[in-house]
Amino acid sequence: MLLSVQQAARRLGVSPVTIRRWTATGFLPCTRTAGGHRRIDDNDIDDLARAIGNSNHLAAQLARERELDVLVDTSIALASRLDTTELLAEIARRMTSLLDCHFCAISEYDVKADIVYVLADYDHSGQRLPDTGPYKLSDYPLTRRVLEERITSVVNVDDPHVDQAEAAVLRRDGDKSLLMAPLVYHDRVMGLVEVVDQNRSRHYSRQELRLCRAIAGQAAAALHNAKLFSDQARSDQDITKLRVALQKLTASVPAVAAAAGPAALGELARTVCGALGAVSCVASCAGESAGAFGEGAARFEPGDERGARAALVVARDPSQATDLTLAVTLAEPPTQGQIELLDLVAAAGGALLRQ
Repeated sequence: MLLSVQQAARRLGVSPVTIRRWTATGFLPCTRTAGGHRRIDDNDIDDLARAIGNSNHLAAQLARERELDVLVDTSIALASRLDTTELLAEIARRMTSLLDCHFCAISEYDVKADIVYVLADYDHSGQRLPDTGPYKLSDYPLTRRVLEERITSVVNVDDPHVDQAEAAVLRRDGDKSLLMAPLVYHDRVMGLVEVVDQNRSRHYSRQELRLCRAIAGQAAAALHNAKLFSDQARSDQDITKLRVALQKLTASVPAVAAAAGPAALGELARTVCGALGAVSCVASCAGESAGAFGEGAARFEPGDERGARAALVVARDPSQATDLTLAVTLAEPPTQGQIELLDLVAAAGGALLRQ
């Protein structure tokens, strides 16, 4: 129910002037009618009344100031972290501390694939937990609703009316309560924050939920900025690597041009490995082939994550005047610049071989 300024003042035992001041400063949320009159939700009045008890309006102001302090402090802490790993840990620490919970998971939502990817999962001490795999939203209707309708939702394992898919996960992990809040930036849903209480069912106050939503909004903006910073840094690194690769390729042209037959193919393979820092390269043309390994070529043991990230890139003479083919193994997925550079090497190598 919405109350007028006078009704709210009577409920809280303060003057209408005080109510207007609180709504103007944001201490007390309000809406406006078409005529511009303030209307206050009676649930917000109840929250504020519980916060101040039988104290005077100064206590109410202090309660709202503490809430504002939390938001300002959190905003500064999140905005100052541009490293994604550090930022995720800070978000989890803030959420678990604010809501007195045990775990916090931050996830990314892929709208096209309709899949949620868990970016990180932390306990209340800041310890990062083992990563869990992605999951489909089709298996979790309540999670879909949280993301699509942009609402917060609480699941208590002892509530018979909750989403049973979510309750089953809580039971499996021995947890009691889950709070989900969407990460929304510029009207785009980026992902999800999930806060878990391991010991008790929870019934959060409107103030706690309001703070949770506000911090989730700050977290979304901070994650967006961290991603932009990371992309820019990666772009700068890629440009530097390509400049170095071009210098090495230019310096190797005379050696490739002076060789002939399989020796030229071997020299070309060594040139590619040296320029791109490749694990290996095999150059083949006219039924002959030669290969080379890069310096300190990676030896991927079973289970080595680097081996899982290795990529094979194939480039061919674009002129089709030769059937020169370069099969290059890189330790990391190639950038677009590396792919285009290999096409250039294949074109130049084909021209040298024709000569």
